[in-house]
Amino acid sequence: MARINERMIIAVVPFWMDLSSSIFYLAAPLIVIELGGNPVELGLIGTMTASVHMILANLGGRLSDRLGRRILMVAGPFIFAISCLLTTQAEKVFHILALASLNGVGMAIFWPSFQAWVADSQAGSNLARNIGSFNMSWTASQIIGPTLSGFLFSLNPRVPFWAAAALSFLLFFLLRASVSDQSPQPAKGGTILPLGTEDSDGGMGFLYAIWIANFASWFILGNVRYQFPKLARDMAISPSTIGLLLSCVGLSQFLGFFFLRESDRWHFKKSYLLGAQLLSASALLLIFFFAQKLIFASAFILIGLSVSLTYYSSLYYSVRLLKRKGKGTGLHESILGSGVVLGPVLGGVVALSVGPRAPYVLCLAVLAVAVVMELILTGSRRSPRR
Repeated sequence: MARINERMIIAVVPFWMDLSSSIFYLAAPLIVIELGGNPVELGLIGTMTASVHMILANLGGRLSDRLGRRILMVAGPFIFAISCLLTTQAEKVFHILALASLNGVGMAIFWPSFQAWVADSQAGSNLARNIGSFNMSWTASQIIGPTLSGFLFSLNPRVPFWAAAALSFLLFFLLRASVSDQSPQPAKGGTILPLGTEDSDGGMGFLYAIWIANFASWFILGNVRYQFPKLARDMAISPSTIGLLLSCVGLSQFLGFFFLRESDRWHFKKSYLLGAQLLSASALLLIFFFAQKLIFASAFILIGLSVSLTYYSSLYYSVRLLKRKGKGTGLHESILGSGVVLGPVLGGVVALSVGPRAPYVLCLAVLAVAVVMELILTGSRRSPRR
């Protein structure tokens, strides 16, 4: 198969991998609804995937430090493709949940190793831009993936899984032909912080705070992905329209990553962190109080902007402040994974007990606790000198 160079890998591979997964992530809850699944079972799709991801991502990152990035980067899409292929034959909710766990294995070994591989390719002042390019790549797929998934599901409920499997198999062969392990590059130009400043009190305070913020962001995003389709179907919104609405999250994430990539003003700034979470709080209130499609789209745009800041910061600080990049990316993935573990299933429990809008009140409560913890962590610490 044709080979592509390092720059193209950073630009293309995250888009390709996340396009496959975003097709799966909308089609899976929709097919569970078709099979008669309840809100708790809908939440368990995300929880099963993210539980495996959370447990294995930290291990995957550390293994990539020891075994090299390539072997895990190549294996991830292959495992994901197998899970999608098997899902085309699933006939019960239990089957979907079991295959969601296998899906999580593929994601857990791919993303930390790939993120560490990206960090290896550039050090110093180019690191933030490289991470920005990576972020824009995978987020671009979120604009297309849900819309495509909803359209394919309208044709036939099994077609999205065939499409995701085909994309993942092609990516497996591309990575196998193109990727080799590489050593970290020496720093070029200025740096924001010295590499491996694990003893930097101010820097680590921001790192811990942003991990908490990213947990809250993905707790919210997990509920949006796995609980909103049920609310929307109860309102007679079609699968294709649900896909379009969820694509608003990806569009605003892409724009957020674009602007963050072009500036360093947000680095270690508490005001940006708290401002992002204010956007999430506003979005949750819109989803809770309103029922218009345009309002839902606006809420998802706000959530996407918020997630772009917390995700970018978490990944950047993790590889910037920790000595071992694989360890940093593994922790980053495990922490956001824990948000997706708890968010959908707890949202499903309150949706089943109270109503389909209750998960967004739960998300507001989690967000409030997160903000308090962030203020404690950052309030008495000085920002690192630039």
